[in-house]
Amino acid sequence: MKKQYLILMLVAMGCLASLSTDIYLPAMPTIANALDTDMAMVQITLALFFGTFALGQLFYGPLSDNFGRRNVLLAGIALFGFSALLCAQAGSIETLMVGRFLLGLGACAGAVSSFAICRDVYDKTELTKAIAIISATIGVAPLMAPLIGAMLNELYGWQSIFYFLAIYALTLFFWVLSSLPETNNPSLKPIQTDRDTGYIKMLLNSNYFPYMLVNAAAFVALFAFIASSPVIFMKHWQLTEYQFSLFFAFNAVWMIIANSVLSITLKKYSTETMLKMGYIMIIIAGTAMLFSGDLAKIMVRLVNVNIITIEIVLFALKMAVVTMGIAFVLSTSMSLLLQSIDHQFGKAVALAGFVRFSCGFAITAVISQLESVNVATLTVIIITCGATCLLVMLFRKLTKATLVEVAE
Repeated sequence: MKKQYLILMLVAMGCLASLSTDIYLPAMPTIANALDTDMAMVQITLALFFGTFALGQLFYGPLSDNFGRRNVLLAGIALFGFSALLCAQAGSIETLMVGRFLLGLGACAGAVSSFAICRDVYDKTELTKAIAIISATIGVAPLMAPLIGAMLNELYGWQSIFYFLAIYALTLFFWVLSSLPETNNPSLKPIQTDRDTGYIKMLLNSNYFPYMLVNAAAFVALFAFIASSPVIFMKHWQLTEYQFSLFFAFNAVWMIIANSVLSITLKKYSTETMLKMGYIMIIIAGTAMLFSGDLAKIMVRLVNVNIITIEIVLFALKMAVVTMGIAFVLSTSMSLLLQSIDHQFGKAVALAGFVRFSCGFAITAVISQLESVNVATLTVIIITCGATCLLVMLFRKLTKATLVEVAE
């Protein structure tokens, strides 16, 4: 299979998670009304997806290392399609929760397999470029998903959103079945050997662990925005479903731009340099958000525009910078953590995915239970995530310097 064609397939795999997350955000108020519940309960279905998505990767990773990427991927896609149908048929919030739980379990097969296959085929700078290209293309999913979800919800009802996901899964299943070769053949082994590295040992790896932690911190910032954006835009600022979808899509555009820029700048700058650039952007833009309210009050005196409009524009622009920073951090840290090991790539991706989506589950669950979700809440989370990245990388640098001095 040509590498360009393979990347396109990896993109389709990676889109399982982002589609499942973003496509039903505009329909959340409708789902709450239809199932006779409130927004907080519907937001829990989002948190459940993150939780099972995180946990499932711990199983898919070793399975893909030992029994093949292709077989594990096909099983996950089949489960995803079944779960989407279950969600579409849900008559209660409890059934929807079960469906979303299983949906996350199926979707994580695509996440593990896509990055593990990428590492099977690419190495070093080429790996970072491939991840950036895949991430940029996957960025189309959160760009289009809310718009597709809003359209399907208005024309055919919220259930059609999950039927759409089932059709997507069916198409992807037959595509993988007919076209994807096994990329992990040299490493397949039905019985574990002494060369196997356990999850605990990976966590204790001083090269792997910092990048895993930085990757998770960036995901927390991203998922905090995803979980809080329906409340901020549709409840606080009273935007319609379509208006919310457009602003959400605007933010996703910057994810695509950032990864496109990253694939180009890697010709001149190192992966480590672009990682640093990413978390600095998050910190600066997040800090600027703290002063958005004061700036909006000043601007409303200078221009004859509604203050809410100014607040939305300022928020969108600063969030765009944050999103670009997040994109830089996610792609570079994933590449660096995969380069820190020389085998069991599926397990390495799985552990990193488990940690970041566990953090995503936690922050989404917390946000869903907050009495008041606003820009200030999101800003504090974003700044904390950026500062975490900075501190982790500083600590890693100091630790490495100390080890070098001791060795000398």
